[in-house]
Amino acid sequence: MKLGNQIRELRLAARMTQEQLGEKLAVSPQAVSKWELDTGFPDINLIPMMANIFGVSIDTIFGFDIEKREENIEKLRREAGRYFWNDPDKCEQMFLSAIEKYPTSDSLKADLLDLYIANSKEDKKEKYLTKAANLAGQLIAEASDVFSLCRAKETLAEIYLRQDRYDDAKELISSLPYMYPYMISDKMRVTSRCLRGEDRLAEVKDWKVIEVQELFLACEHEGDGYYEIGDYESAIRSYTEANDVIERFMKSKEITYDAYPIMGTQSNHWSHYLSIAACHYKLGRREECGRAIDRAYYIITHAWIGVYDWESNTDLYLDVYREEYHKLGLDEYRPLEI
Repeated sequence: MKLGNQIRELRLAARMTQEQLGEKLAVSPQAVSKWELDTGFPDINLIPMMANIFGVSIDTIFGFDIEKREENIEKLRREAGRYFWNDPDKCEQMFLSAIEKYPTSDSLKADLLDLYIANSKEDKKEKYLTKAANLAGQLIAEASDVFSLCRAKETLAEIYLRQDRYDDAKELISSLPYMYPYMISDKMRVTSRCLRGEDRLAEVKDWKVIEVQELFLACEHEGDGYYEIGDYESAIRSYTEANDVIERFMKSKEITYDAYPIMGTQSNHWSHYLSIAACHYKLGRREECGRAIDRAYYIITHAWIGVYDWESNTDLYLDVYREEYHKLGLDEYRPLEI
């Protein structure tokens, strides 16, 4: 952590403005601002005074306890994440408390942003959506981590789309950087390419899962694009390719939740078949449409069997299926009876 960022985090945690800290140190607020932006540095004689003001050690001022800080943040993220779906209000309060302790942590704010978006479709939609928009704007203005910045821009773009602000979403998306994964020498890829045996396998298994997901999602969104312009033949090919990728890497041919290497892929799997059915229906192929619907229905009623809450929450899973079925206009072919 840079010295400036550390000073800023300690100042925010102490609920001080730059003016208040400057007054205590007998310097101008502009000087404090320069320190925090790393365009200037405090006199070495001020460091012990700052440590005393913040109630921390000099080592903390210089960021020598960064490793401990990151461990604490990861622990807080895991603890709050346990309540992500079943108690979002408690999860929110845990994240807010963690952010109060670590006010410059992009990862905590990004997780809280995910919470707001995930719950914005429920009864408290407007409450969470407003919070999501405000937090996304804050991250866009302040994030030092490029991944958190990109997540925030994507989230705000999605909010704009919900508000029918297509041009605003398009403009924001155009500001995102192009990222070429195969050019990134990150820990996962370098470990996979350079190390050996168990050391190589420790990362390459996860890398493979990520690449599989990237490929079927690319095929899926390509299909969405073709569908939107009315090229239903090309859309069928793309959706079929997406399912070919999913089915190629399943752990077994039997449709159960643990056959999928990535939790959540079950939904992509059946939704591709519904999209294929919709394309066939648009092309007047009623028999093929029916077969694709039957396959989608089989997957949705079997892919979650074995999940601990399947029996008590069956309707939650089926509601998503019903929504997609109606959205694609498949009721015109066959009224949905589930």
